[in-house]
Amino acid sequence: MKRFASLGKATARVGAIVAMLVFAAAVQAADQRASAPTPELTRVGSMSTQAKPSGVPDDYVVTPNGYFSPDCVATIHQGDELQASGLIRRASGVSEKAPACGKANFSLQGERIEPNGRRSLTATPPPEQSGWVQAANYSSSKPIGRIVATWTVPTAPSTKDDQVIYFFPGLEQLPTVQSILQPVLGWNGYGDKAWTLASWNCCVDGTTFHSDPVAAKAGDVVVGDTYSTCAAGQACSTWKIDSRNTTTGQTSSLTTNPYADLTWVFGGVLEVYNVSTCGEYPGGPITFRNIQVYDRNNTRVSNPPWQGSDTSGIDPQCNYGLSTTATSATISY
Repeated sequence: MKRFASLGKATARVGAIVAMLVFAAAVQAADQRASAPTPELTRVGSMSTQAKPSGVPDDYVVTPNGYFSPDCVATIHQGDELQASGLIRRASGVSEKAPACGKANFSLQGERIEPNGRRSLTATPPPEQSGWVQAANYSSSKPIGRIVATWTVPTAPSTKDDQVIYFFPGLEQLPTVQSILQPVLGWNGYGDKAWTLASWNCCVDGTTFHSDPVAAKAGDVVVGDTYSTCAAGQACSTWKIDSRNTTTGQTSSLTTNPYADLTWVFGGVLEVYNVSTCGEYPGGPITFRNIQVYDRNNTRVSNPPWQGSDTSGIDPQCNYGLSTTATSATISY
C-alpha cells in the first residue's frame, strides 16, 4: 500500500514539474514574440516626390488609417490584449503601458489630427489618388457583434510603383467614430511590393494598433473575422480581429477593446495611396463573399442595406463600381 502511495506522490511531482516546464516554455515563447522585430511600414520618405503629401514628415508611415509617426504605431502580438485602460496585457501575464503618442497624424485628405482629436487642414493632399475608393457600408440601428467575410487575394498590380493598396471589411461607431476594427489585406504595406495580412484598431488617443503581419499571395483565400468574445446581448470590452489566410493556415490576430458600440458596418472597402494610373491597381474586380453580419444578440442581419461611395470625381478614373447582394460586395476598378 505504501509503495502505491509513494508511486502516486512521485507521479504527482513529475506532473507538477512537467506543468511548470510547459508554462515556462509558453512564457518564453510569448516574450520572444513580444521582442521579435516587426516589418517596417512603408515610409512617406520612400515615396516619389509626386506621391508625397506636402506637410507630412518623411519619417511618418502609411497605415490603413492615414499617415502616422512611427511613435504612434504599436504592435499587439499574438496572445497579447489591448485593454480600454491603454494597457497591453502580454501573453506572459505582464501588463505594460502602450507607447504614449504626442504627435499629430494626417488623414488621406491631408487633414492634420491632433492627439486630442482636433482637426485642421494644414497639409496638402498628394497629387496622386489616395483615399477610400469604394466602400459597401450601412448604418445599423443596433450594436453589431460580428462581421465576417471571405475574399481571394488578387494578382499584383501590373505597374509596381510606390502605391499602397488595402482591402478590408470593418466596423466603426456612429455618430462619433472612436475606433475602426479591420482585418486588412495590403499590397506594399511594408515597402515590400507583396501581399500581407494584419489586423488593425485605430485611433484611440492618436495611436493606431496592429497585429504581426503574415504573408499572402495571389490566389490565397482570406477570411476576415471581427467579433465580440462575450456572451450574446452583452456590451463587450474584448473583441478579436482575425485576418486568416486559409490557404497557408496562418492567422494574424488582434485582441482589443472596441471603445464603444459598433454600428457602422463595412462589408468591403478598397483604400489606396498614391495611385496615378489604372495599372497601379491589382487585378480586379474583387468580391467580398459570404459576408455575415450579426447584431449584439447574435442574430444574423438577413439583408444588410449596403450603400456605396461616389467615385465620379476620382482621378484616375478606372471604371469604378460596386454591386452587392445580401452576402456579397463586388468592387470594380
